[in-house]
Amino acid sequence: MMKQNLLVGIIGILVLLVVLGASPFFILDLTQTAIVVQLGKPKRTVTEPGLKFKLPFVQEVRYFDKRLLDYDVPAREVITQDKKTILIDNFAKWKIVDPLEVYKAFQTQRGALQRLDDIIYSEMRVELGRHELSEIVSANRLLIMSEVAKRSNEKASKYGLEVLDVRIKRADLPE
Repeated sequence: MMKQNLLVGIIGILVLLVVLGASPFFILDLTQTAIVVQLGKPKRTVTEPGLKFKLPFVQEVRYFDKRLLDYDVPAREVITQDKKTILIDNFAKWKIVDPLEVYKAFQTQRGALQRLDDIIYSEMRVELGRHELSEIVSANRLLIMSEVAKRSNEKASKYGLEVLDVRIKRADLPE
């Protein structure tokens, strides 16, 4: 009888821990937006910070940053109009403007960043391929980069992303 009561008590504590572990609450930070997903489908977007409610075991929360974000990748090779190969080290500033679109397209912020990388690198190759090396390393660089940013933003906007700026940090000849 004593062992049976002990076993029931231990099982009760384990059940309580599982239920508490699957809390019906989540906290949204000032710098985040969230998508509440129910059985794989987005149910609602939460933008206001604070303590929020979700259905445990049925709903999960996907967080997205609403701050200005950095895109920075290692240097890559690009071929110019005069057939010179250069190593371009670039960065961009971007943000998520529609977390629901980002969720529908990629499910996560990391997936959005990977797609953004494809978009920016593609636009960088196309635009730098239209210019000679001397133009890229001269004062025309700002005009070239604003065109890359504009075209990247046009493509990224259909995914709920906004590209604000693209810049070249360094342009070198390969070794």
